[in-house]
Amino acid sequence: MTTKHFSTEEIIGQSNAQRFIHKYQNDPSTIPPLLIFYGPDGIGKWSLAERFARHILCLEKRSCGLCPSCKAFMNNAHPDYIEFPSDTRIAIGEEKDPAEFTVRWLQSKRLNFRPHLSAFRIILFPDASLINNEAETALLKSLEEPPAHSKFIFLVNDLKKLKQTIISRAVCIPFQYLSQDNLKILGERHSLEIPKYFGGSLNPFEVPTEVLQLTQEKVNECADNSVLLLELESWVRSYKDQHPEWTDNFNYKAFLEIFCLLLIHHYAETTIAQHMQKIEAIYSFKENLHKNIAGIEPFLLSSLFHRLSYLT
Repeated sequence: MTTKHFSTEEIIGQSNAQRFIHKYQNDPSTIPPLLIFYGPDGIGKWSLAERFARHILCLEKRSCGLCPSCKAFMNNAHPDYIEFPSDTRIAIGEEKDPAEFTVRWLQSKRLNFRPHLSAFRIILFPDASLINNEAETALLKSLEEPPAHSKFIFLVNDLKKLKQTIISRAVCIPFQYLSQDNLKILGERHSLEIPKYFGGSLNPFEVPTEVLQLTQEKVNECADNSVLLLELESWVRSYKDQHPEWTDNFNYKAFLEIFCLLLIHHYAETTIAQHMQKIEAIYSFKENLHKNIAGIEPFLLSSLFHRLSYLT
């Protein structure tokens, strides 16, 4: 019996990527040493990579869910599936006794040995941009002369974050933003509420959910009242120094981008023509913000809120 659970068919909105994957599933011998899945975050790259890996490793060659390989995969214990961390830099490692999940550990302890259970070994880098320069250079030799049974999958949101020498050794598979219809299907399937301002992604921001919710509440409460806009400006300014909802890897410019997005979304949700001048003022703020002039944020914020108050 064939099970569709955890199948590549579950991934929607990525027809271009699916064509590549179906070809490789039908004939695993054609899988190149390195596949690079590239495109925005939160649109299915990781989900498709994991499902593809289970399919290729399956002893029945169909992601049956019943064989020892599928069971080991589902229990996060498959000896031939190596998934590197997605939240820490990937280093080259020491020459002697390299630490786990470094490039030298992979090369000396895993890569050249035959798979234990399946016909292949799959090595997944969920965020290949985290491979540091020295480690990326060390990987080149493994990609130039790879063991036939070991296949790499790199995930990255922008190909420019990888060396051209790495890209030239790969088949690069593009992923695209999801349509609103597909987002609705995924929301219903997984009981998720997906805000419209997410655009075509399930996870477009590297921002804590609490920050998104708090910022949206502040914007909705203050954006249409000239007096409350002053309170909103004060809160946006103070968030640079006091941001208890965002303690790790805080980025004030990223926060300002989120604030602008939610402000535009708020004004556009009502009568867009009525608020067009406000929206233009926000885009002007964003344009000047990206000029990367040190210490310019306070001046830009003053100008933006002065304009918004005048138009409210």
